[in-house]
Amino acid sequence: MPYDLNGRPEQRTRLGRLLGRLSARTVEELTPGHPGLVPVAESGDDAAASSSVLDAAEGFDPEAQSVLRHVLQLPPGEVDEVLRLVAQDRYERVAPDGAGTPGPEGLETVAVARVQKVDALHVSQERSRMAGVTARHGGRAVLWQVLQIPA
Repeated sequence: MPYDLNGRPEQRTRLGRLLGRLSARTVEELTPGHPGLVPVAESGDDAAASSSVLDAAEGFDPEAQSVLRHVLQLPPGEVDEVLRLVAQDRYERVAPDGAGTPGPEGLETVAVARVQKVDALHVSQERSRMAGVTARHGGRAVLWQVLQIPA
């Protein structure tokens, strides 16, 4: 199922659903844990503009479905609450996969991700959302990544 820029399932028209059923090809559902995903854009620099990072990313396809992953560092006692809050926006916990740096003593490194189409505006909004949620719980957002299946 395709997702929009806000990570919500796209609503298809009746004709689109009918044509989808009649189509002989099957489209594999993209999930945050899909084994074929590779990072095509990422930044751990709070000052870097999302548009600059995405423009500089050679393998990034703005029309493709993507996974937006955020790596967070949180106090262990706040992890469940932060995961509960970001789950409201369809984020799920995923393995950090070596992304990010080890957290300062006392902070746990957590990665969350969701499937969505990606553009600079929405990446910036999500970066801000993650920075706010983590700051309110004594942590910080350390890295964001866009992952796609190579063409």
